[in-house]
Amino acid sequence: MDRHAIEPRTEQPAPIAARSAWMTVEPRDLAHHVSMAAAVAAPEANSGFDHLVDELVAQVDATDPRQAGHSHRVSVLATMLGSSLGMDQRELRELRVAALLHDVGKILVPTEILRKDGPLSVVEAAAVRRHGVYGGSILRRIPALAFAAPAARWHHERWDGIGYPDGLAGNAIPLFARIVAVADALDAMTSVRPYREAISMQEAFMELEEQSGAQFDPLVVSALGPLVGAPGFEAEVAEVAGTVRARFSLSTAA
Repeated sequence: MDRHAIEPRTEQPAPIAARSAWMTVEPRDLAHHVSMAAAVAAPEANSGFDHLVDELVAQVDATDPRQAGHSHRVSVLATMLGSSLGMDQRELRELRVAALLHDVGKILVPTEILRKDGPLSVVEAAAVRRHGVYGGSILRRIPALAFAAPAARWHHERWDGIGYPDGLAGNAIPLFARIVAVADALDAMTSVRPYREAISMQEAFMELEEQSGAQFDPLVVSALGPLVGAPGFEAEVAEVAGTVRARFSLSTAA
């Protein structure tokens, strides 16, 4: 996620009532979605695949250690959203990996830009925005991870079509990318960054609702509401992300 999780509004989204007919989210409890997120994060028999993903995530964390753990939290949030939307385990496993690697293109962005405390220049901001293109290119060149390329390239596209890098709109944006966009923004807003303080989950969700139908897919935002409103949601995300991150650290060190 870049420095502004929520971009300036360009138009008002359709009223909730007008969208409700096609916004349907499978009604299951938080415990189910947490268990699904934990289950798909379990190591697979293909240890070589896991190690490749681990190494790439470690390289992303190394670009800016202050944001280490972001990829894991986004992965947990995205998986829970996918579960809420009714995805099966195969889809959730692919979504988990796609979310883990959504920022992999940052390994090609100069670290002095990513670690800069102050405002970015126009040239620096453009360099950071290229990380989606870089990420998509990296993952497309690895056959086992090619399925994750769309989320890496297009997670900064907007529902209204004025995002980047390609100006895709609505359902033309791949579903994984739309889910990762919401998870990415939620974690960015609720995490401390050098340029601003964190806000609460509820405040972040209100921001996402404000941009539902403009920056974000309304269906994905609607799937997040029941999760954020459930007691213990934030603690559950932190616990699962911490457990998965610990496993990744051990795998990378092995």
